[in-house]
Amino acid sequence: MVNSLILSSVWAFCLRIWEWFKVSAIGRAFFYVCSAVSKSWHNSSIMTFMRRDEREYADKSAVVRILKCPFTFLDFLKRKIGAFINENIKASFLCRWAKVYINNFTAINTRFFGIMLACTGSVYTALKLARGQGIVITEIAATALGVIMLLKNYNVMRFINNSAIVNFLKGCAGYKGLDLEAYSEKETHGVTRLILAAAVGVITGAGLGLAGFLGALIPFAVFGLLLVMYAPVTGVFAALFAAPFLPTMILAGLCMWTLLSLAIKAVTHEDFKWRFDMVGAGILLLLAVLLVSSVMSFNPAGSLKVWAMYLVFLTFYFVVINSVRNKAQLEGLLKLFVISGALVALYGIAQYLFGWTTTNAWIDEGMFADSTMRVYSTLGNPNVLGEYLLLVLPVAAAWFLKFNKNDWSKWAYAAMFAVLALCLVLTQSRGCWIGFLLSVCVFVTFYNGKLWGLIPIALCIIPFVIPQTMVDRFMSIGNMGDSSTSYRVYIWLGTLGMLKHYWLGGIGMGEAAFNEVYPFFSYNAIQAPHSHNLYLQLTVEAGVAALIVFLVIMIVFIKKLSLVYKPLERRSTQTLMPLAIGSGVIGFLAQSMFDYTFYNYRVMAVFFMVLALGMCFAHFKKEAALE
Repeated sequence: MVNSLILSSVWAFCLRIWEWFKVSAIGRAFFYVCSAVSKSWHNSSIMTFMRRDEREYADKSAVVRILKCPFTFLDFLKRKIGAFINENIKASFLCRWAKVYINNFTAINTRFFGIMLACTGSVYTALKLARGQGIVITEIAATALGVIMLLKNYNVMRFINNSAIVNFLKGCAGYKGLDLEAYSEKETHGVTRLILAAAVGVITGAGLGLAGFLGALIPFAVFGLLLVMYAPVTGVFAALFAAPFLPTMILAGLCMWTLLSLAIKAVTHEDFKWRFDMVGAGILLLLAVLLVSSVMSFNPAGSLKVWAMYLVFLTFYFVVINSVRNKAQLEGLLKLFVISGALVALYGIAQYLFGWTTTNAWIDEGMFADSTMRVYSTLGNPNVLGEYLLLVLPVAAAWFLKFNKNDWSKWAYAAMFAVLALCLVLTQSRGCWIGFLLSVCVFVTFYNGKLWGLIPIALCIIPFVIPQTMVDRFMSIGNMGDSSTSYRVYIWLGTLGMLKHYWLGGIGMGEAAFNEVYPFFSYNAIQAPHSHNLYLQLTVEAGVAALIVFLVIMIVFIKKLSLVYKPLERRSTQTLMPLAIGSGVIGFLAQSMFDYTFYNYRVMAVFFMVLALGMCFAHFKKEAALE
């Protein structure tokens, strides 16, 4: 009570100072300087280069033609056998059954789920009896519930879609126009769906008996696989939302299935046209360079395994830019990205509040005895969590600025931004803090330079909000007395020693190859799985060519976003979101100077998904100009 009264008093005092500052001569002069600095950036030679819309001759080059071979081959298949495959798929009973299953699952049809649940419970009970195991009330209750549900043929989604609570939640999330009744009423009748429900129920019951709880996921897995095959963009939605929650191999499987689904769609749909850009060409060229280094690696088997993961997650870039075909899908993905990030951040905050952190690693307890807890949420490492949050935070801020103050969505995204920011603080990742400050600088400068006037009020509030332990940790940046700082510096020195010998071709990808060579160059016998620097790691793994290609990819990406950005339309989604995405990527690249940010494959996957979402805006602009 006392603390809240003090904070409210401080806030009121700061607001009064702010109101006085805005109308004072000092304030007006300050705002003038901020605007002038912002305009100077807009008109600088760097931004002039970034905004220069040059004619692309690269499409005609031999290198790009070679890189486009997979897409050219799929187009060739479409011309030769696409129509034949499409007709046979549509006429097949598998396609018919898949359509029925998807519609009944989406509708949450009571008879469909009732039969499935009754069959699951019956088969599972029979298996337990056959093994001589006792029956618990759970199996009996599940079977009885299934029997009750099948008595009535009702689509529960109709009730959910029209409920006040769901409409409120859709409004807060920015999905006001979303219709959850996206199913065919006709498909929720007939015998075929009942046979399918019974078959899946039997398989699920058997799965429960053989694999335990995982068996219960079978109906959802079948639905997901069929839905992604029918509409590949749903796989993009699932991958972006679930990336921080799913195990790496399951996420990789989802990405590969979505890629396969998109390839089938590309071959069977006559009007499908592949999008290909210079960022994508750079990604394929980077994969080629990494493949050569993996084949020539000190540990080829280990390196090729790592390269295979890169192949899956980097090529998902093409899945995103070719699946997202309209602005509604793109905006929906960006909203879902923030919601997913907010859930990750909430779990991280819960870790801090309830002491769920299981280790005091990642921090020098000698220097920070009063601050030995760092949250990591679902990503297993505080720095990795911070890297993920760097990509989400600017997008959350952009949605807050986009919505009107009378819209519930504005305040919902403000709350999500606050949760994300608090979680970033609790990671205590100093590199991520630096990356976030840089992304804020970029965002504010290009959104509205006058917002730099908030610096005085921010400086007044920070001492009352940020604990002293956090301030001490931030001020320790560069202090070699901190074991984590000295640890990184010694690893960098050892890596630089490796580069004197292997800068041209690298040593090969992955931890196995790194550990073959690094011990000969390590300082103070420090062991490390990687160099704790993305740029050093790319160079040591695949030579200077990999570093150059990656940097070119980033420059081209920022250049493409700069062409989309329109200073006079900064409140429009087409301007605000590319600015947010670019700011997040720049912050991520800054953190990459202090950590190997691709070490966690899930974060790497999200990074390239974010690149793809940004490039979708560029493709929409280009396609609109051609119409």
